[in-house]
Amino acid sequence: MNNTHEINNLFFIADDLIAQDDTTRIICDPAPATSVKLLSPNNKNRHFIFEVVILTHLSETNLHLLYNLPKNLTCYLSQELFLLLQKMQRFNLIPALPTMGKIIPYDYPQQLGSFSITAYKNNDSLFGSLALILRHKQTAVGYVAAFELYGGHKKRTKNWLKQMSRSKLTAFITSHTMLENNYSAQLPTSENGIQKYFAKQLQKAAEQPVKVLLSPWNPEQLHRFNETCADLNKKLVLPLTLAQFLHSFFPEDIIYYSSNVQQATKPLVTEQLIYLSLEKIQKEPATIVLYDSSMPFFIDPSIQKNSTGYNYFKPTIAPLAPEDITMLKQRLNITTILLTN
Repeated sequence: MNNTHEINNLFFIADDLIAQDDTTRIICDPAPATSVKLLSPNNKNRHFIFEVVILTHLSETNLHLLYNLPKNLTCYLSQELFLLLQKMQRFNLIPALPTMGKIIPYDYPQQLGSFSITAYKNNDSLFGSLALILRHKQTAVGYVAAFELYGGHKKRTKNWLKQMSRSKLTAFITSHTMLENNYSAQLPTSENGIQKYFAKQLQKAAEQPVKVLLSPWNPEQLHRFNETCADLNKKLVLPLTLAQFLHSFFPEDIIYYSSNVQQATKPLVTEQLIYLSLEKIQKEPATIVLYDSSMPFFIDPSIQKNSTGYNYFKPTIAPLAPEDITMLKQRLNITTILLTN
């Protein structure tokens, strides 16, 4: 491995984090090049008695690996991410996964081969992310791919910081993106800031109804977009499958849905799940915020347009400021923060 940082001949940091000894190999969030090797029939690393992958967050690479996971390779993910993937499949928002992997419990050490892994809930502005403490005898390493120090789930960050500060870490590892300011200054990074920005965009939009593209991959944020619309006396109108998906997470919310095709049967309507016909939408356009991926006026900041379409897994978090880095080093009693490439 080129440009690889090695810790006690046990942990190897390059494009991803690999923990291994003679019998065990654990790969955290395999980089694209690592995934290609894992999926290759000529994989030469099958001599390990115990080999697993831990996916700590949502990304295109991690999702691709789940869809193509070799039968002999076990994948672990958080309970939240497991639930999210279950519901995405249930409502036909993603194709069926060949395997769902296994849930790694929160807060309790798990023995994976010769390593002990403790997973904690994390906040990276997406959904279902993890912070990890990996141990092998006297060596302990903390790993969090991306994280928000403050935000709506700051208690999660405080918890894993507290646990890591007690663990006498040999190293703390995060992604290089945490130190790079590659996020547009025009877009907010806080959860409250995103909703304020969304509200302003709705209020200044000239075309009615306002068309928006929102990510299904973060139901909590989708719920907040729905609340913001309600606060402005507007109705966020979703496709049926997305409305049902959101309803499954927030059954008390009033959620509106519509369809571009003629209803063959009587629309599904409950007290919380309400159907709006195209005729009604056309009669009251000023009160409608319509999910529309073709020509959206507003795009969820977690969605990034690229050459192949959209990347739905862009964390909306600010990079670490110098004072944040100083605080982390003091809290974790470390001298440097190691970065995956």
